[in-house]
Amino acid sequence: GVLTFADPTKLVQDLSKDRDNALAAISEYTAVGGTALYDALGEGLARLRRVEGRRVVVVLTDGRDENNPGTAPGSIRTLADVVAAVKDVGATIFSIGLGPRVDQLTLEYLAQASGGEAYFPQDVSVLAADYHRVLEDLRRRFVISYTSTNSKHDGGWRTVEVRSRRAGVVITSLGGYRAPAK
Repeated sequence: GVLTFADPTKLVQDLSKDRDNALAAISEYTAVGGTALYDALGEGLARLRRVEGRRVVVVLTDGRDENNPGTAPGSIRTLADVVAAVKDVGATIFSIGLGPRVDQLTLEYLAQASGGEAYFPQDVSVLAADYHRVLEDLRRRFVISYTSTNSKHDGGWRTVEVRSRRAGVVITSLGGYRAPAK
């Protein structure tokens, strides 16, 4: 799927296996105005909630959420709203920060909070390589599951820490899961 977020968030291609329509939507896009980054991420995560299997968001942005003059937020949602949605949906965010004024800390935080990665290409000529790195990262991921001893159905967040006994192995995760509410 493709969501644009220059001022209003707009779904230009719904979730589909049709890459041609997604690529056409990207090719036709012209960024004008402010950036509703958090609203776009929130809407994208809401759409992924209904998807079975792996849930991934790749966002290409400067990481700034601001109105057109750059004097106020561009979104109704906040960064905290997005991080809460990431945990509820169980999605991974890959942030690609591009532009002269990238908010690197925000993009790294989104990636870290979701178990993803953040990339910061120097210019558009290396974007293809960063997208390839995202694909390779997704191909090398494993799913680990376990059964909790906490049987409470209270909708609370359960922190889970996964560590490797082997030196040099990097493990990224959401850091837990949301317990069922009922």
